[in-house]
Amino acid sequence: MNFNPNKIIALNSASFVIYLLFSSCYGGGSHSNCKIQNKLAGKEAIVEAQSQSKLRSEFLQVLRSRRPTQVPLTVKPAKPVKNPLYQMPPPTREEIEILDSTPKADIGNLEELLEEENLYLNIEKGEQGRLPVMILKLKRSNKQRKKPVVVFLHSSYTNKESMRPFLKAYASRGYIAISVDSRYHGERATNTTTYIDVWDLIKLADYLTQRRDIDLSRIGITGISLGGMHAWFAAVADTRYAVVVPLIGVQGFRWAIDNDKWQGRVDSIKPLFEVARADLGKGAIDKEVVEKVWSRIAPGLASQFDSPYSVPTIAPRALLIVNGAEDPRCPLGGLEIPRAKATEAYRKFHCLDNFKFIAEPGIGHQVTRFMMKELADWFDRFLNP
Repeated sequence: MNFNPNKIIALNSASFVIYLLFSSCYGGGSHSNCKIQNKLAGKEAIVEAQSQSKLRSEFLQVLRSRRPTQVPLTVKPAKPVKNPLYQMPPPTREEIEILDSTPKADIGNLEELLEEENLYLNIEKGEQGRLPVMILKLKRSNKQRKKPVVVFLHSSYTNKESMRPFLKAYASRGYIAISVDSRYHGERATNTTTYIDVWDLIKLADYLTQRRDIDLSRIGITGISLGGMHAWFAAVADTRYAVVVPLIGVQGFRWAIDNDKWQGRVDSIKPLFEVARADLGKGAIDKEVVEKVWSRIAPGLASQFDSPYSVPTIAPRALLIVNGAEDPRCPLGGLEIPRAKATEAYRKFHCLDNFKFIAEPGIGHQVTRFMMKELADWFDRFLNP
């Protein structure tokens, strides 16, 4: 089925359901054993796709309303960053070893066989309009064969260079592996006044569609913590991300507020909330402060775009959600409804095998070797079988 990927996010609901069924369920983007019982998977799937299209359109309207003047997408070469900026202490040896446990091909002298690209995407006016990108792939790979892609997004206060163990491992297995600096992180770290902005990832997808070495039906995205949240919302906004794996990033924002479980997430980015507390004349951070911050940095985050409504819109694309069962930043109770609604959405598309939820017992807000293995298996299954 031939189409222009740049038009996917603007498809009307009827076209969108046909695209989803044929590309994701018949082996285009998700390479699953998903079976369609009817030619268009029945009335339920069409209604579900129309609902997804409506939420996606509303989400994109909010994103566009917060953008400065747009400029043509341009690409400039960049140099590797020798001393990447960490706004908190850099990863510990144990954390590095966990990332290094990511499955990789048995290749001697891997570093010598890797080809690294560093570039800047000019995506909009303003100091944050330059998106730093790092790409790793094998030099010796078949240049005639278009390759699958995985985008790796870092956690709070780190940078794209912290994702290098991921990039090396996936490049060794035949992927084109990509990481970017989130806003106000890494090469863009001028201050910390924003938290969530997935516009960069829509523009990154625009750039990927211009490359001749990429299979546009096989683009995956993942991230850790803040990066997992970005991966989740990028997939909601842009259907070009065919396989999605947020790590310790999905949570129920409204549930956390209503059930007084917001402290874990707030403590991880406390400076934002302290500014809001002072602006509101409060003596301490409370639910009102939390709601104000979420509505300021990401309108709808604790309402119409929260996980119970946005996570199901990723169906029927392949989605693996991985959290720690004891994670105070992403409380498990807040994921019961999103999980149930996502399961129902995948059922309507007859693609239940495309959705999996894992809460690793006894684990808090951290990634583990088990998570690295599950991540690799999911991408290999759906992007590089």
